[in-house]
Amino acid sequence: MTRSITQITQNDKQLSKAIKKFFIKFYISSALKASNAYKKKGVPVVEIFQYLFLLIFSNRSMYMNMLLLETRLLL
Repeated sequence: MTRSITQITQNDKQLSKAIKKFFIKFYISSALKASNAYKKKGVPVVEIFQYLFLLIFSNRSMYMNMLLLETRLLL
Protein backbone atom coordinates (compact mmCIF):
# COMPACT_ATOMS: atom_id res chain seq x y z
CA MET A 1 0.00 0.00 0.00
CA THR A 2 1.49 3.32 -1.03
CA ARG A 3 0.70 6.56 0.72
CA SER A 4 0.71 9.98 -0.84
CA ILE A 5 2.85 12.81 0.48
CA THR A 6 -0.25 14.74 1.60
CA GLN A 7 -1.43 11.73 3.60
CA ILE A 8 1.98 11.42 5.26
CA THR A 9 1.93 15.17 6.01
CA GLN A 10 -1.51 14.93 7.62
CA ASN A 11 -0.40 11.98 9.75
CA ASP A 12 2.72 13.87 10.84
CA LYS A 13 0.66 16.92 11.79
CA GLN A 14 -1.76 14.81 13.84
CA LEU A 15 1.09 13.01 15.55
CA SER A 16 2.91 16.26 16.27
CA LYS A 17 -0.23 17.74 17.77
CA ALA A 18 -0.75 14.67 19.98
CA ILE A 19 2.86 14.80 21.18
CA LYS A 20 2.56 18.50 22.05
CA LYS A 21 -0.62 17.78 24.04
CA PHE A 22 1.18 14.96 25.87
CA PHE A 23 4.09 17.25 26.76
CA ILE A 24 1.70 19.89 28.10
CA LYS A 25 -0.50 17.44 30.01
CA PHE A 26 2.39 15.74 31.78
CA TYR A 27 4.54 18.88 32.28
CA ILE A 28 7.51 17.44 30.40
CA SER A 29 9.16 20.85 29.99
CA SER A 30 9.05 21.39 33.77
CA ALA A 31 10.57 17.95 34.32
CA LEU A 32 13.34 18.74 31.84
CA LYS A 33 14.10 22.04 33.56
CA ALA A 34 14.09 20.35 36.98
CA SER A 35 16.66 17.87 35.69
CA ASN A 36 18.83 20.73 34.36
CA ALA A 37 18.08 19.92 30.72
CA TYR A 38 17.94 23.41 29.27
CA LYS A 39 19.86 25.64 26.90
CA LYS A 40 20.58 29.35 26.72
CA LYS A 41 20.80 29.53 22.92
CA GLY A 42 19.54 27.65 19.92
CA VAL A 43 16.67 25.22 19.65
CA PRO A 44 14.87 24.67 22.97
CA VAL A 45 15.37 21.27 24.60
CA VAL A 46 11.61 20.67 24.65
CA GLU A 47 11.45 20.96 20.85
CA ILE A 48 14.33 18.51 20.49
CA PHE A 49 12.53 15.99 22.69
CA GLN A 50 9.29 16.52 20.76
CA TYR A 51 11.14 15.85 17.51
CA LEU A 52 12.66 12.67 18.94
CA PHE A 53 9.21 11.49 20.05
CA LEU A 54 7.88 12.25 16.56
CA LEU A 55 10.63 10.13 15.01
CA ILE A 56 9.95 7.24 17.38
CA PHE A 57 6.19 7.17 16.87
CA SER A 58 6.31 7.85 13.12
CA ASN A 59 8.60 4.82 12.79
CA ARG A 60 11.19 6.79 10.82
CA SER A 61 14.87 7.53 11.17
CA MET A 62 16.17 11.08 11.26
CA TYR A 63 17.78 10.54 7.86
CA MET A 64 14.53 9.35 6.26
CA ASN A 65 12.64 12.23 7.85
CA MET A 66 15.11 14.72 6.35
CA LEU A 67 14.75 13.09 2.91
CA LEU A 68 10.98 13.28 3.17
CA LEU A 69 11.15 16.98 4.07
CA GLU A 70 13.43 17.64 1.10
CA THR A 71 11.02 15.95 -1.32
CA ARG A 72 8.15 18.02 0.10
CA LEU A 73 10.12 21.21 -0.49
CA LEU A 74 10.88 20.23 -4.09
CA LEU A 75 7.21 19.66 -4.95
